[in-house]
Amino acid sequence: MSKVKKIVLGIVIAVVAFVGAAAGVWFLALNPYRGTVKNPVETMALDAVLTEEQVREDMAYVMKMFRERHPAWLEGDNERAQNVEMQYMEELKLLGSMHGEELTVLTEWQMISRIMHELYDGHSGVYASYNEGFYIDDFTQLNEIGLPTSIDGVSYDEAFKRFCDVYQYDMESFAEATFQGNVIINETYLRWCGFDTSDGVDMTYDTDDGELTVHYEFVPITDVKGYDGNISDEEYKWVYYDIDTENGIGIFTLTSCEYNDEYKKTVKEFFTAVNEAGIKHVIVDLRWNGGGNSMVADEFLKYVDIDGFYTWGNHVRFGNFLIKNERSFQKNHRLDPQYSGDIYVLTNTRSFSAAMDFTMDIMDNDLGTVVGEACGNLPDSYGDVLNFQTPNSGLRFSISYKRWFRTDESKAGQPLEPDYPCPSDEAMDKAYELILGGE
Repeated sequence: MSKVKKIVLGIVIAVVAFVGAAAGVWFLALNPYRGTVKNPVETMALDAVLTEEQVREDMAYVMKMFRERHPAWLEGDNERAQNVEMQYMEELKLLGSMHGEELTVLTEWQMISRIMHELYDGHSGVYASYNEGFYIDDFTQLNEIGLPTSIDGVSYDEAFKRFCDVYQYDMESFAEATFQGNVIINETYLRWCGFDTSDGVDMTYDTDDGELTVHYEFVPITDVKGYDGNISDEEYKWVYYDIDTENGIGIFTLTSCEYNDEYKKTVKEFFTAVNEAGIKHVIVDLRWNGGGNSMVADEFLKYVDIDGFYTWGNHVRFGNFLIKNERSFQKNHRLDPQYSGDIYVLTNTRSFSAAMDFTMDIMDNDLGTVVGEACGNLPDSYGDVLNFQTPNSGLRFSISYKRWFRTDESKAGQPLEPDYPCPSDEAMDKAYELILGGE
């Protein structure tokens, strides 16, 4: 072999070795998604018994993922990360004191929940996942009377406190909305909050005729009296619009931030209809939108007559490195038809994550008016989750690997407070009032 060929071969081998080594470092140490769960299995039954060693192993695995993936552990003296570590030690002490006691999946779930709670990160959470859930057998009282004053003799306030002790959230308003809408009706969640549901549950209500106590059994959702959510896949709409030609208003409703061809098609059709009807006022309804992909806002704004907009800064964790990205001005890649009228955004406490991002894009760039309730998580928060499962109990948990910062840096740490606060169910009427000159 000639000298030149040897040199070339050596270079090729060196390049291949370097690329291989770099790929190895990426997949083994830097890739945030390494070891995440693609096909999770059902969690073991809540009453399933675990050994002390199994519980320790599961708790240690959760802490390992926190330390390896969450940005808070690279932020120096992060007080909340320290609180997580301290709570972990407390739960280990508690576990050590329970020799001879039966340790169940429920016990472990509550322990891990109390640990994760200390971070106050609404995207990092732990839950039991089952193919079928069981609910109180009658929603009539909740629908017609309202919330109970007590559950199995425990006051509403105390029951909510129990929930908050094990829940992971940014804002208490979101936690309470979750408690009211999801927890008090669900057997698994009630057990998580410390209620014995073996013989059902009693709830007491205040009525005009005095106290009313109702006993509930737990049944599949399809057997619940007063449940009106049986919507087929064909009927379910997560993105749609209406054109109110009489009042010159276009209403765009998005209940889930799914960035796909259907979304892009619907946005284009909406702005085309707005343009053809000469609409000057657009309402974007993000109430009850639990989030998804923040690109939905970028796509929507392509049809708005602006040169660009400021987008939030963030920190992204790759292994033991924290990449810091500053707030930046994003050029708007316009699409026709362009819209130059007013924009109103409706939000409530269940507008979360990417729905909050959408709202922040509008609010912090002075592109429109926000009406309703503050969104369910803070703009300055953690997010973009990695999904895992504990090795023994099969509890599912998520860990954030990014930290987001509010676009308007002068309002750092503040929630997105609407320009016109009002209850969720009054937000649409309030927007109409503003548009039609009521205020």
